[in-house]
Amino acid sequence: MMIPQQNEAACLLETGALYTRREGLQWEGRALVFAGFKQGAFSLYFGDAPIYHFDLEGRWQRAYARDRHYVKRLDGAIHEIERVREPDGLVMRRRSLDEADARRLDAEVRAVADTLLADLARGGCRRLDPPDGKARPIDDAELREFLGRIAAWDAPAWAAHEARVREVYGPLPLLPPDCPNAVVVQATVGDRDGRRFAAGPVHAHSVRPPEAFEAHVRDVAGLLGRRLLQTRTAFLAGPDVLRLPGPDVLAYLDVIGRELAPEGGAASADDDPAEPRIDQIHAFLDDFERPIADAATLRGAYARRLTRIALGVESGAPELRRLYGKGWADEDLKAFAAHAKAAGVELSVLTLVGAGGKARRAEHVERTRGLIESLLLTRGDLVFLLDEREIAAPSDLPSRIEPLDDAEWREQLALLRQGLSSLRERGVKVVPYSLVKQFA
Repeated sequence: MMIPQQNEAACLLETGALYTRREGLQWEGRALVFAGFKQGAFSLYFGDAPIYHFDLEGRWQRAYARDRHYVKRLDGAIHEIERVREPDGLVMRRRSLDEADARRLDAEVRAVADTLLADLARGGCRRLDPPDGKARPIDDAELREFLGRIAAWDAPAWAAHEARVREVYGPLPLLPPDCPNAVVVQATVGDRDGRRFAAGPVHAHSVRPPEAFEAHVRDVAGLLGRRLLQTRTAFLAGPDVLRLPGPDVLAYLDVIGRELAPEGGAASADDDPAEPRIDQIHAFLDDFERPIADAATLRGAYARRLTRIALGVESGAPELRRLYGKGWADEDLKAFAAHAKAAGVELSVLTLVGAGGKARRAEHVERTRGLIESLLLTRGDLVFLLDEREIAAPSDLPSRIEPLDDAEWREQLALLRQGLSSLRERGVKVVPYSLVKQFA
């Protein structure tokens, strides 16, 4: 089969293995349009750009147009991400669109589907199937049906969806970097004791008992619909869930198993999952004082698919942690990490670049290095170096912390990476991470 010039759309038609069903649409004098279904998602490429990605409910999630990337969160917020070349290299800048710009972009994406439907109705389109044996073509009826699903997301539909998100969820938690695409289910909402990791914004706290949590998980599944097919990971929120009574923790995990991880989930004809297959659950914990999940609870949790726990460690220096409202001792963290590793749970450590500010930056680096190295981290575990400035506004930082300037921040990042380099010998990855990369 003759393939048009190798723009992005043409390359995907020929070699886009993730797209198990795909089709090319060619009109005279226009760039090839690529349409493709992959696990839990649908994409449209118009030559090299613009590009649009949707869930199987027809809701757009990501777009690339006018040299900008756009991410639409589940709650309807849209973030614009621009790659800018600066003296120190390529950086990403992220901003939230205001309501007027967000609605205009929603309308633009909807118009893409309307226009394609009109063009298909007028005819004159040459359909290009994928190379033999590499994928199934998308038939005309299926393509039109899905474009119609996209076009149905008008302003009232988005408004109703966003209202439903607010009903189902409380304030959303910080999502650890190791599970950006996870389905979030909230056993607890908000922030216990009026404090949040890294002095982030605090929200009112509440706990869902297991029976209420079961109804919540069903609501989440109904809200997401076929978007659930995009992930095999659930994130059990919030940051204090592993400080609740052990039987409750195990009950929450049992609910996720019943509602989101059915045994032997059926697959469709092209080997894409036809129902959710959540097979790993993550959690986050940033306070290691008792009460806390003990060794027996962690073993039971691992047996119920709790595969990774992210540990929020603002600093290895106890005096600096107290500035963030944390009173746990180093031995508390070491004991919990040891019990988790013995149970088979993998760990991620989230620590801050910038904690302690100018006055105590050397202490922060040295004590943090020592504490993280003392944990029983092994291959598969991760250490993320987060930018404190992305989590808390300057006004939210403890008053005794004078933030680092850009040069000091880069120096501290380099020192932390260097100080933790010995972890590589254990197979542990140390990763600088910017929340700008988080497309949830």
